[in-house]
Amino acid sequence: NCASLPENLLESELFGHEKGAFTGAVAARRGRFEAADGGTLFLDEVGEISPAFQAKLLRVLQEGELERVGGSRTLKVDVRVIAATHRNLEAAVDSGDFREDLYYRLNVMPIVLPPLRERPEDVPEIARFLVNRIGEMQGRRLSLTDAGLRRLSQYNWPGNVRELENCLERAAVMSETGSIEADLIHIDRQRETGVPRRVL
Repeated sequence: NCASLPENLLESELFGHEKGAFTGAVAARRGRFEAADGGTLFLDEVGEISPAFQAKLLRVLQEGELERVGGSRTLKVDVRVIAATHRNLEAAVDSGDFREDLYYRLNVMPIVLPPLRERPEDVPEIARFLVNRIGEMQGRRLSLTDAGLRRLSQYNWPGNVRELENCLERAAVMSETGSIEADLIHIDRQRETGVPRRVL
């Protein structure tokens, strides 16, 4: 998750570091690109990286080369990158917040994943999957009533699948019997906006 780490830690996480590169670097460490050599690496929230780090990422994507933090040796990697963002990268390129050359390197095969509010027919199946997963985490059998499913299907889900999961977790905690009824499902009908997610 590119948004969850500050730039210096993100660089170490993706490119690795050499022993002594910074305080706490007591041993050399391979980064995610090295670990994924010959495979695939998923970069979530790639639209949140800084302009300085965009240039470093572009080099890896364009040339297949990187250097560990604190290192001088150039390493070659062959990695397929799948990247996702909720930001409109075309607008970010136009405003100068995202490098155009990096955008085109990432945007080879774009897939736009419509938000949940644009595919209400998927809500029941996703909700049942989440209820089963939540039940496994809680160590008990959970079920979702038809009335509960109808209530979920009538909502717009601006927070997308994460909001749905949060809603179901709360309802599961409130359910004494393990049956999630409509009255246990609390949703915020004031929220009506959301941004589609893009996978590049």
